[in-house]
Amino acid sequence: MASSGHARVIGICAEDTDAAAAACRWAVREIYRDGDKFHLMYVVKSLKPPMEVFHPGPGTAYSFSQPGKHHEEAKILAAKKAIERRFVPVLEEKFVPYEIHLFAENHDAKAEKIGQTILKCADTIQTELVVIARHNKDSQEKDRFVGNVGSVAAYVSKNCRHPVAIVDPENWGL
Repeated sequence: MASSGHARVIGICAEDTDAAAAACRWAVREIYRDGDKFHLMYVVKSLKPPMEVFHPGPGTAYSFSQPGKHHEEAKILAAKKAIERRFVPVLEEKFVPYEIHLFAENHDAKAEKIGQTILKCADTIQTELVVIARHNKDSQEKDRFVGNVGSVAAYVSKNCRHPVAIVDPENWGL
């Protein structure tokens, strides 16, 4: 794309899915112009919260790590490899400058928490657009233009202070 003289910050919601990789390809093809910088925002559901035990007596609450293996580092490493496999080649092929923002959340984090993490990052980097994939999931969450979008995309689109592009890979032939 031709440059307009104004470098933009574009936030790309990244995850290890075909839909997210397709949304990134769409953004490179349809949104990117010289001088822009893409910021990949990836939330890894990897952390085990501490276990807490409360007793009725005052001062008898205990917090400790849950027993067993947690594999947190392995999940974070897998996320990094997914970014390198699915996103980096697309960006480097077109010489798109990028930064990676990797966040770790509890393994049972709900869509709202993941969405809040994405929105906080978008605000911090002052993105001018957030690109997120529509997932072909059976969800109660609907967008009036796209239909079922997935719970994280729905949360982001309803709560983001910045423009949001929900990309449906099927409609774009991606």
